[in-house]
Amino acid sequence: MRHPPTYIGKADDARVKDTLTAIVGPAGFTVVRVRLPVKTLAVRSGLAQYGKNNITYVPGFGSYHRLVAFATDNPREQDSWGELKMMKTCASCSKCGENCPTRCIPVDRFLLHVENCLTWHNEREETLASWIKPDWHNALVGCMCCQLVCPVNRNQLKRIVPRAVFSEDETALLLQKPRLDTLPDETRRKLTEIAMDDSYEVLARNLGVLIKAQDLKREKES
Repeated sequence: MRHPPTYIGKADDARVKDTLTAIVGPAGFTVVRVRLPVKTLAVRSGLAQYGKNNITYVPGFGSYHRLVAFATDNPREQDSWGELKMMKTCASCSKCGENCPTRCIPVDRFLLHVENCLTWHNEREETLASWIKPDWHNALVGCMCCQLVCPVNRNQLKRIVPRAVFSEDETALLLQKPRLDTLPDETRRKLTEIAMDDSYEVLARNLGVLIKAQDLKREKES
């Protein structure tokens, strides 16, 4: 089952902080995690550019990256604050919009119709909208439809590394939605590895509809 690459988890957060502390710490400076619009920061700083799907793309990684923001008391004499930019390749490409099941990527403006975005719906604990078709679901949380067909990601798809594998017993347990702190240690470790411990409240529901989507797909193919 797919899990989008953009979700930052506690373990990733800690590794980034340790790396940054190792860089600025010896000089007496500190770093602290901050909650800011990371996509805007990434584009403004020159690290990334926007895609037509409103997702950021980093050279060499495509959209397969995780953004997290930290602030430091290390003074800088210059900054690289620039204009918001969209990739040039997006001007002549519409694959993401064509492959979006909810048609939330418009052709007449840059901003998404976020109220239609599958990610916006399945990240929330509320009951999923009745107009969302079962076979649209494709990831444990979020959606991969626009990223999988993006030409900029073509080489990144070859670099996918399998992560945690859940047994049938673990899957059955997760579908029952027990409290996170009552899960077996190994199961909780796997959830942390794929950053789903932070999205645990929607996991059981999303896992259920995703399994149903796969069953429907097999029925159509048989």
